[in-house]
Amino acid sequence: MLCPRCRTDIDVLPDPGGSILCPGCGARLMTRPAAARPLPPPPNLLTPVAGTPALTWPPAEEPPARSETPLEQVLAELKAIRETQAEVLALLRARPTGAGGREPDGAGAMEPGFLAPDRARVRTRQRKSLLLIDDDPATREAAVAELERAQVPVRAVADGTAGIQAIAAEKPDVIAMELGIGGSMAAKDVINMIKAPMEWVDIPIVLYTRLPVESQKEARALHGADDLVLKRSGPPALVSHVIAAFRRTA
Repeated sequence: MLCPRCRTDIDVLPDPGGSILCPGCGARLMTRPAAARPLPPPPNLLTPVAGTPALTWPPAEEPPARSETPLEQVLAELKAIRETQAEVLALLRARPTGAGGREPDGAGAMEPGFLAPDRARVRTRQRKSLLLIDDDPATREAAVAELERAQVPVRAVADGTAGIQAIAAEKPDVIAMELGIGGSMAAKDVINMIKAPMEWVDIPIVLYTRLPVESQKEARALHGADDLVLKRSGPPALVSHVIAAFRRTA
């Protein structure tokens, strides 16, 4: 090839970068790159290889289209459910009633008003009561009046014998008693009789007394009582201690 500048014949081969140095003028010449060879076409992925089954994508069979449930079918199903409920209700009503003309268990649950919010609830727990044993008519009547104002059910007796009879007739939840009661049975004897049987041993005893008991510790250790209220504190103090005893026995 000839150098385009000095027309010197160049017979050297180009370097790896495709350039040639002219021996005459020293110019660096670039040779023309070889014509780009066309790349072979990519293999056809859809053409099956010999010996293998042909695969096609997407699948030839399309999934079935989702169809909506017609309204008539929904109404028919609701009608069938209502008919089944009516049959069950008829079978329950046809069952014989129990003793006393009561309906069998579960029959009332099928009635429309079974879940009515305004149905009255039956109270299953009774109010707690107090037994007051006091031989002083004035303090006994004042205590009863204060307890009734506080809506505390109370029975009052004047001596220990009547108190034991009242406990046997109806067990109270709390007992309040005068430590200095008169009569054939002293207060200590009454407390011992209350604490002796297993049916009465859990009844709290509140000393509501005019005697000079120094402390709760003395009331418990010497007299066997559970609480102490001096009468000089007044009936309201007795009411508060009785209500506290009700809560402890809940």
